[in-house]
Amino acid sequence: MKRTVEEILTDYKRCTEDIVEILKKDDFDALQDKIKIRQCILNELISDNHIKVESKKVYKELNISEIENEAGRLMKEKALFIKGKLNNISRNKTASSAYGNVGSGAKIFSKKI
Repeated sequence: MKRTVEEILTDYKRCTEDIVEILKKDDFDALQDKIKIRQCILNELISDNHIKVESKKVYKELNISEIENEAGRLMKEKALFIKGKLNNISRNKTASSAYGNVGSGAKIFSKKI
C-alpha cells in the first residue's frame, strides 16, 4: 500500500524534529541513524514524480522549512564548536611538545673545563 504525501512529509517533519532534539542534547551517535532514516523518507518522496505540486503544498502547510532551518543552524553551530575544540587541542599539543623539547637540547655549557 502506497503512503500519501501527507503521511510521508509528516514522518519527515517528525524525523527532522528528532534531529533538532538530538543536536540540542549533543548525542552525535544517534544523529547518524536519524539522518539515514530521514534520507530514506526523502527517497520515498522523490521516487514518485507525479506528486510534486501536492508535496510543495503539504510542505508549506506543515511548516517544515522552519524546522529544517533550525536543524541546519544547530548543525552549523555544533560543527563550529567542535572545530574550535579541535583547534584548541591541536594548539595545546603543539605548545606541550615545544615545552617538552626545551630541556632535551644539547647542553654544551654544562661541561667543566
